Amino acid sequence: MSAYVRLELARALRNPVGMTMLTVFPLLLFLLWAEVLTVAPPAEAMVSMATYGAMGGAMFVGGAIAMERAGGWLRQLAVTPLPAHGYVTAKLLGAAAGVLPSVLVVLAAGALLAGVRLPAGTWAALVVLIWAGVLPFAALGVAFGYTFRGQLASLAMMIVYFGLSVLGGLWVPVTSMPAGMRALAEYSPTYQVGSLGWRALEGEPPTGLSLAVLAGWTLVFVALALWRYRRAL
Repeated sequence: MSAYVRLELARALRNPVGMTMLTVFPLLLFLLWAEVLTVAPPAEAMVSMATYGAMGGAMFVGGAIAMERAGGWLRQLAVTPLPAHGYVTAKLLGAAAGVLPSVLVVLAAGALLAGVRLPAGTWAALVVLIWAGVLPFAALGVAFGYTFRGQLASLAMMIVYFGLSVLGGLWVPVTSMPAGMRALAEYSPTYQVGSLGWRALEGEPPTGLSLAVLAGWTLVFVALALWRYRRAL
């Protein structure tokens, strides 16, 4: 299991094309949101787009899994002693490692290009909170990779990705949504991972509700990923 975890970490960090896409796209969106359209204050836009980029990078591990299935990699793993939880853990850690550069680039752009000024402790907290907060989306990506095949996996993830981003207030503030949609948004993993960073900007710790919602969605998505992995064997 430890060897496979190292393999996944190395693959995540040695993918220049993937790294470029995960960093450039959220960076451009942040600059558009904060500097051109002024949709939100620079600090809030920075957190939203760092979360958006990290969330997408974590989810799109499912596309790589779908490709591995098409190439017969799953059949190779089936004859090894690697347990299902070891495979899912390795994928989750690889996805988490792959999104860290995206978070750092967007936060650096906030400081260097948009003039965001925060205490050193707040910058460190933002990195940790956003990075850790996308874990449920990595688990959801693994589940998608073993539910859909080929391009269908990427298409399904793209639809869910944008839907969750809008629902969670990363594109439109939740406060501007209708009451019913706002109530639904508050229990979405997207809104709660975004709120980790938004509250950190104010020097406030995560709420118990945020931690409970994210932990609950993580458990649900991990269980779904394990079930789909076993069904695909």
